[in-house]
Amino acid sequence: MSLKALAFAAIAAGVRPPETPIHRYLELLHLKRLLLRLDVNCVLDVGANRGQFASEIRGIGYHGRIVSFEPIRQEFLVLQKAFAGDEHWRGYQLALGQTNASSEMHVFDSRRGMHSLLAPVQRPPDVAMERVEIRSLDSLFPELIAGIPHPRVFLKMDTQGYDVEVFRGALGSLDYVVGLQSELSVRPLYHGMPHYLEALSIYEAAGFALFDLSVVTRAPGGALQELNCFMTRAKYVSSPRLAP
Repeated sequence: MSLKALAFAAIAAGVRPPETPIHRYLELLHLKRLLLRLDVNCVLDVGANRGQFASEIRGIGYHGRIVSFEPIRQEFLVLQKAFAGDEHWRGYQLALGQTNASSEMHVFDSRRGMHSLLAPVQRPPDVAMERVEIRSLDSLFPELIAGIPHPRVFLKMDTQGYDVEVFRGALGSLDYVVGLQSELSVRPLYHGMPHYLEALSIYEAAGFALFDLSVVTRAPGGALQELNCFMTRAKYVSSPRLAP
């Protein structure tokens, strides 16, 4: 039996493979290729939580600088332990946004890692509030890339509805950003977050082009809930660097 026929038979029989790890494997496969093709030497890990993303890109072979941002104290303490033995990975206990300020952040069960500056559409019973410091990337950028002769930055954002605000706070530094990752909600999870098409249009207007989309979560009925979008500076899309 061919592989295709075997797959058809499994689908017909109702066999459901574990989608999340499969999607994550494929996402990391494409991300590794993207980091290599763009010659990335600095990853800004915004919304780091406990360092899962940074640990994953270390695991797939990225050896350059990582700067992680996590505002919640409990999560940052765990993050500190994760980067303590890595001389090219450091972290800031800060949220990022469009301006320098402070604000109350919604803190949910730490096992979920979905803390947000925005109020959730469906408020969970275990929500608490923690005051956090917010900085714009532009205000920090010179120290983040200090010592890198030719910075080629990848901006990863996973801030539970606040990615566009993070991006707006980095508009003065985008000449150094060769690629980005942003989490998009097809159905809003937080009040005040932009529609996913609006977020994409903002990134495109700033000179980025869509490189890949991957599924993060689905709604109970199977419809798309969240996606990760991967984008590059538009000038790199047709570049030989990105040829298969």
